[in-house]
Amino acid sequence: MHRGAIVVVFVVPILLAPTAALAQASDTVTPVDQVVLRGDVVVPRGQSVGEVVVFSGSASIAGVARGDVVVIDGPVTIAGQVSGDVIAVHGPVRLLRTAQVAGSVRGGQVVDVAEGAQVAGAIHHGVRFTLSGPLDVLGPLLAPASIAVSILIVALLLFLFAPRGIDRVAAAGRAAPFASAGWGLLLALALPIAAVVAGATVLGLAFGLSLLLGIGLLWLIGSAWTTWIVGRAVVKEPRSKWASLLAGWGIGSAIGLVPVVNVAWWILGGVFGLGAMVVAAWRARKPPEPDIGGSRRERGGRHRVGRITIPEEAVVSLAETPLAED
Repeated sequence: MHRGAIVVVFVVPILLAPTAALAQASDTVTPVDQVVLRGDVVVPRGQSVGEVVVFSGSASIAGVARGDVVVIDGPVTIAGQVSGDVIAVHGPVRLLRTAQVAGSVRGGQVVDVAEGAQVAGAIHHGVRFTLSGPLDVLGPLLAPASIAVSILIVALLLFLFAPRGIDRVAAAGRAAPFASAGWGLLLALALPIAAVVAGATVLGLAFGLSLLLGIGLLWLIGSAWTTWIVGRAVVKEPRSKWASLLAGWGIGSAIGLVPVVNVAWWILGGVFGLGAMVVAAWRARKPPEPDIGGSRRERGGRHRVGRITIPEEAVVSLAETPLAED
């Protein structure tokens, strides 16, 4: 046999065997998804990819895309095959005559379809991609849910950092409701005015801005105090404080779902809670008076125990006298 024929018969099949094996193995490899934050994705003819997602840039598909092709901000050009949908949120879509799209095509701007391009689904021009559908259903519930969760978080923080003050605020809200409402209304009017006045001067600008930004937090604190006061009025002592808090929070959250009424509840609740906090802080400045057998202090420094009136000096001496041991 001729030497050239021997080379053709034996050597060429050996050289082509790895290539055939590689081609067979490449068919079993899963296409890689292409996700780009900023840049361009180009799939040349003869190459295959999975999903294509570009946040800012462009996508040009001349090969095969096994999934969807989505570009948030930029154009899309299809000259090959797309197994899913083609979406351009803020940009045009161009389908060349060799394009084949198994899904639909949606473009935020114009969609240019050349003659011969094949699209199995629908073609939509100038689509507005919004969340209006879900938000129309959940919109009325988002604000009440957000406020309810925020109030609960602030109330838990107050329970954690002011464990002694919570009882005093609840007592002040129940014993002095008019004083609490008055002080709260005064703060609600005075704080914004003070912030504006302070912000009008150069030296007080920082204080005024800080006060304006802190009014929202003060309102949340006042609402949390009102939630606790209401809960403690429903679930009284000696039952658990946590049960009282959850009861008040449940009542406030239910009221928050009622239109118009919820706005009044949020405003008045924040005002009343701030006032109760001020009243409780003012009362905490005074030292507690000695209580002997349920005595009641009268004018002139005298105490009444039942029908008996005891002078102040006798009360002090009794309080200071040690009890005799048996």
